[in-house]
Amino acid sequence: MQFLATTKPGAAEFTSQLGGNAARKGNERMFSDLSMYSTPPSENITLEEFERLALARLSVLKEMEAYRLRHSNKTEKEYLDKLNQLKQKHMKGLTASAAAAAAAAGASGAAATSAAREEEVRADNISHYVLRLAYCRTAELRKWFLVQECEMFRLKFGMYSAQEHEDFLSEHAPQYKLVPHAELLSVRDAIVKVMRSNLETREAISRVENFGRDDADAKSKGPRSTADARELEPKFYKVAWTLVPELVSQRRVLLRGGWAYVSREALAPLVVAEFRTGVSRGLSEMARRWRQMFPAEEEQRLQPLVASLTNRSLVADYSGVATRYGDVSAANLPQVAARHFPLCMGHLVSQLAAERHLRHGGRQQLGLFLKGIGLPMEEALVFWRSMFAPRCTGEAFDKQYAYNIRHNYGREGKRTDYTAHKCTTIVGSSGGPGDHHGCPYRRLDESALRAALGRLKCDDRKVEEAVSKARDGHYQLACAAAFEGVHRVPEMDVGISAPLQYYAESRRICAERESAAVQGAAAAATEAAAAAATAATAADAGGDPAAAAAADAGKEQRGVKRAAAGDSTPGAAR
Repeated sequence: MQFLATTKPGAAEFTSQLGGNAARKGNERMFSDLSMYSTPPSENITLEEFERLALARLSVLKEMEAYRLRHSNKTEKEYLDKLNQLKQKHMKGLTASAAAAAAAAGASGAAATSAAREEEVRADNISHYVLRLAYCRTAELRKWFLVQECEMFRLKFGMYSAQEHEDFLSEHAPQYKLVPHAELLSVRDAIVKVMRSNLETREAISRVENFGRDDADAKSKGPRSTADARELEPKFYKVAWTLVPELVSQRRVLLRGGWAYVSREALAPLVVAEFRTGVSRGLSEMARRWRQMFPAEEEQRLQPLVASLTNRSLVADYSGVATRYGDVSAANLPQVAARHFPLCMGHLVSQLAAERHLRHGGRQQLGLFLKGIGLPMEEALVFWRSMFAPRCTGEAFDKQYAYNIRHNYGREGKRTDYTAHKCTTIVGSSGGPGDHHGCPYRRLDESALRAALGRLKCDDRKVEEAVSKARDGHYQLACAAAFEGVHRVPEMDVGISAPLQYYAESRRICAERESAAVQGAAAAATEAAAAAATAATAADAGGDPAAAAAADAGKEQRGVKRAAAGDSTPGAAR
């Protein structure tokens, strides 16, 4: 089965038919928002849209993962609200389909709604399959993708109504059959006994006990009451007992004639498990046929693009930070490091100052970062030479270390323009005794990490959050928490992805605050001058000696400011 083929330059085509949820006209909200992804899409799209949709969905998954990790006490409704917010932020208006064109053309009423729904379905389906293709290559990637997709599916499925569940299951999981009203009445008492034996809530048991007994009352109150009663009445599904062995072994379901009667609440995990099985099977199939997915003529262009998606940084490109903040030199580097360096780089600088030496891994990690923030090569040589002294003489330094510095700047050897390490590389670095490179949130014990963050004047609450995230292995989220605590800023959407990101954001925040302070001082001076002018006018009009004296003082002060600013007049010149 080949999922990708190319029929013309610049276009990628999924070669199976788009079916099911895009064509069905039933429950429209459900089919535009929830899918089992059993059928891949089939259409031509440009490589730009191919990449754009994949990165948008990846942003939703990663930001949602970060939100769950940082807010483990939120309710399901709050998680779903956050998910919808992220989808609006990243996924809206990204497609170039006919549906998007119709929506943009200003179609009104049902046509506009249908076009928007079709666009949403299309973007969701394509982005899922592109990421499935990108994340099928290793067991670790498959595991991450599967967890995130299942969590997103669970959130959406859990918030749907009973009727929407029924429609969805009839389309995608017909093995789960809704128990008819009459049959449910016949087994009602037996189900109540099972529920009581499992110590279920009194409210749930009462709903089943009263099922069928209040129908007459609901009908007497009109059609609206009848519809409300049907929505609130319990829903049970008949499932072959072989499909729910865990529920059977725990005696949580009623068994009759080889069928298990499963409540709607207990059914949700089964549907999620069904979704997981389908996606996992699809990932494994793609992994086995990875190289066959791409036609020979497109292998060199499309395959690297797909493979690179798993390593893409979802934050802004900070490669230009050297030109924006290119005021770094060997002389002011200690001050810059104290204010703007992330812990991984600040730790290396402090160890270099203490030991007057760093091993190769530390020199590479810090040296390429210094290059990335704009430290010129000549200044880098001055910095490293001074930091290695007096342990290493100037002559020994030139022989042992200068070549490597020039090589990092592309002045020796292959003259490659090396870039600073990202967090994924740094976290994966594991040095031995005497090494100080790598991620301190991974390498330092909790007491040492608290002390290091305390020296950065990090907020106490954020220190504990960073230590907690590091304990759980979420090192980039720990770094983000430390950044928020040091700079007193709101919560970031995702973790820190590169030391250059931390540095650039720190410089930006400090520059904005300094600019605001200067503007505030200027505004205060303007207000003071205006107040002095008002006082002078009042004094001239009223003859108040005190006001006149204040006005004269204000005028004298303004005259001194003008003279200091170089405001020369003919009288002043004479």
